[in-house]
Amino acid sequence: MIRVCLPAAILRDMLDHARRAAPDECCGLLVGPTPSARTRSGTSDTSVCVVSSVPARNLRRSPTRYLVDPADHFAAIRTARQNGRTVIGAYHSHPTSSPTASAADDRDASGAEFLYLIVSPVTGAVKAFRLSAGRLRELPLQIVPEVLTRLES
Repeated sequence: MIRVCLPAAILRDMLDHARRAAPDECCGLLVGPTPSARTRSGTSDTSVCVVSSVPARNLRRSPTRYLVDPADHFAAIRTARQNGRTVIGAYHSHPTSSPTASAADDRDASGAEFLYLIVSPVTGAVKAFRLSAGRLRELPLQIVPEVLTRLES
């Protein structure tokens, strides 16, 4: 099973974004190493580390749903590629509840390799998920200090 590592500073940024967007859900994209970089480092099957988050506009402007603005998604892809990275997933908030995947999250998810993070500005918690057999399954998540992420970059 894959393990997700998330720098504490990125979690803080996502929670700040969620608080600013409340009462609506916030959303954004997650950037990480390319698959070839993960293979070279020997971590492709065991872990994936988020190296940055990119806030995006929520076109749904809803407290219970999100839709990443495609223009923001494409801009994040371009910037990530320019920096030798790739978009590895998305994040969104549950403004009034725990970061547990909902039925709507299951329906809206696509791509088994895409990582999903859900943050709760109420509790400050975050959970990681991947799509498997039609629903989001929780993955082990480790919050890491900034000093460790600098060494891995």
